[in-house]
Amino acid sequence: MAIEKADLIKNPETTPFSRLKYLSRMQDEEVTQFFNRLFHVSAEARESGNWPLVDQFLEEQEDKLSARLALPMGFDEAPWAPFKKRLSESKIAVMSTGGVYVEGQEPFNTDGDWSYREIPLDTPLDQLRVAHTHYDTNGVAGDVDAVLAIHRLQDMVAEGMVGEAQTPTYSFMGYIPDPSKLMEVTGPEVAGRLKEDGVDGVVIGTT
Repeated sequence: MAIEKADLIKNPETTPFSRLKYLSRMQDEEVTQFFNRLFHVSAEARESGNWPLVDQFLEEQEDKLSARLALPMGFDEAPWAPFKKRLSESKIAVMSTGGVYVEGQEPFNTDGDWSYREIPLDTPLDQLRVAHTHYDTNGVAGDVDAVLAIHRLQDMVAEGMVGEAQTPTYSFMGYIPDPSKLMEVTGPEVAGRLKEDGVDGVVIGTT
């Protein structure tokens, strides 16, 4: 049975191989060459016991793939918004691009999703889920604060370092090949909600 390219390069949800997600944008011949070279490098590493050869190969391929991508957007300058209040008197939100959502909510579309999910800070850990296939989610499974620091924020509030924690907070799925709707719709919508709630600053956990 023939193996489809899409199945061959589909990103596993919890492995570092997802770093090579841009293989999906290569021609079939290039994908074939990649796997052929990977096979030979792996065989050489097994024979010599020098497994860093494989890691070096994957790092080089990731750099090459990333370098070939055109930037999806660009801008000449970014607005400067100085933080003027004391942190101990401020209302802070933590957000994430890690694809975190709450059980019962619709999971993110991992092929590209510019929507967001509300995450109440008191959500039990066993109700938090992750829908993202473009980074290694093992760390999130062990500690959600690795990408959405809701518990660390509450600790800082309890210690008096932060004045107040914003709830609910918001989560995005960071793999968005076409960010236009994020820039035009959901980004401004979430920013408006945070502003209405009197949030003074936001910390975003990126992936």
